[in-house]
Amino acid sequence: MPKASTTSTILPEYYDYEEDKYKIVFNISTRLNLSLQIATVILNLLHLIVLLRKDLRSFAIYIFMIGICISDILTNSIDFTYIAGEISWMPILFAGSGEMSCLRDDYSEVNVGAQTLATLLDISKRLSVWLAILMAIMRNLSVLYPTNQRIQSMSKAKGALVILGTCVLFWVVFNTWHFVLYRIFWLPDNANASCKQYYKSSITPRYVLAAPSDLHGTMLDWGFIEIIMKFAATTCYPILTISLLITLRKIKNRRKKSDKKKSEKPDHTTRLILLMTIFFMVSEGFAGVLALFQYNMMYFMEINEEFVYAINAAQYPVSVLRTLNALSHPIVCFLLSSQYRDTVRGIFVGKKKLKKLDVTRSTSKVRSRTTTSTIG
Repeated sequence: MPKASTTSTILPEYYDYEEDKYKIVFNISTRLNLSLQIATVILNLLHLIVLLRKDLRSFAIYIFMIGICISDILTNSIDFTYIAGEISWMPILFAGSGEMSCLRDDYSEVNVGAQTLATLLDISKRLSVWLAILMAIMRNLSVLYPTNQRIQSMSKAKGALVILGTCVLFWVVFNTWHFVLYRIFWLPDNANASCKQYYKSSITPRYVLAAPSDLHGTMLDWGFIEIIMKFAATTCYPILTISLLITLRKIKNRRKKSDKKKSEKPDHTTRLILLMTIFFMVSEGFAGVLALFQYNMMYFMEINEEFVYAINAAQYPVSVLRTLNALSHPIVCFLLSSQYRDTVRGIFVGKKKLKKLDVTRSTSKVRSRTTTSTIG
């Protein structure tokens, strides 16, 4: 059974898609995206090693980042196999035998391998987006309501694990509920009439996983749910971005009024989440608008065919933006989180040497301050 999707490509048979500007966009974007996906998977694997260190995994924000990191690795790995197979960089995985299916007419044979990859891709894409939203929401709440015990408990490691598990469970159920309609049939007992009469030699005795023939059409008819989910995510991003900017302003003003301004360390956590939110907003915002256009493709086809071709071509540059977004996560963490940088240094330098370096630096700072005050 083909993968249910709301993004379908509608092109007339007479249209030459080989040598036009849209083909150029496809070629450049696809090959660029493949290279970026390789870099993204490698960098995020290293990112995951850092996040799983004891120094980081006890904090809620990094628990959410572990979920996002695993989702990014799965998304880019699976998507790479699809695209690379499409342009013949590698063999197509689970392409099927190419033989005629002799299964009964009211059911369609399911390619187990292809269905598994498609389901994992859908789960990982949605999980990455909504974990980022939840992370930003929790950060906003914890800063705005620092005395609320429920919010503060949810902002701790145990609370983050519960939220992460709930989010994973929701998207797994959302993307696999239709599996309850699947059935396993034995051939030749469930062969269609045509094969029984004319193609008996094509009926290979075996078990077949099958889905109702009308399931694919039903899921496409419910494609508006996908649009709602994408636009809900797209709408959340600017709201969270504005809220985080307001939060940053409040923290800055609070520090100005505090007598302990010199001894306080700057809070880079909110800035880290803010920058990640902006990257998400750019990539998912375009994806949400594109999904809406693609869902109404038949309507646009009647009005302007050229616009339909442009919509189809736009999905490839948008894919590049989404890959760049996933690639940015380790870089943003390294640039804005001193705790993350210390953990990276601890992996290569070692904890004992790292402690000695910190002691030496703190001692030198004290000496420099003492010398300055004496001179003054």
